[in-house]
Amino acid sequence: MSLLQVLAAQERWEALRPMYSFSPPVTAEKPIDTFSLVPIQVIWEVSPALRNLYDKVLQNFRTATTLPGYRIQVLVTLSRSVADSMRFSLLENFPDQGVYMFYEAPAYKVRIGDFLDRREAESWIERHKKIFPDAFVVPDKVLRL
Repeated sequence: MSLLQVLAAQERWEALRPMYSFSPPVTAEKPIDTFSLVPIQVIWEVSPALRNLYDKVLQNFRTATTLPGYRIQVLVTLSRSVADSMRFSLLENFPDQGVYMFYEAPAYKVRIGDFLDRREAESWIERHKKIFPDAFVVPDKVLRL
């Protein structure tokens, strides 16, 4: 291989090598000093609305009592991602109802509501039959504040 071929190959190689920017990482990680053993500190920024919702849920769970009642089972699946997707959709569309996800091997179950009376749960199903055609009432311990 001649010197001209080596130089031409090197130019092509330099054009294909990755270029690095010096902007901060997307996760806002602080780079560690290569001479110290200080770990990377990840900075999590949570929106105030999400923080308020989280605090409200924690407060509700701290003061809640359980009673025998009913919930509506809207989904049974083997996939956690499908169950999470349904849970988040229910939280967005029915913020006034409690939404619960359980794992009973091998399936994930998504339930909604805290109904003390079975007729109340059945009337909720009738109102939302188009959205949840396969939903049914299950006995469960429900939260009452």
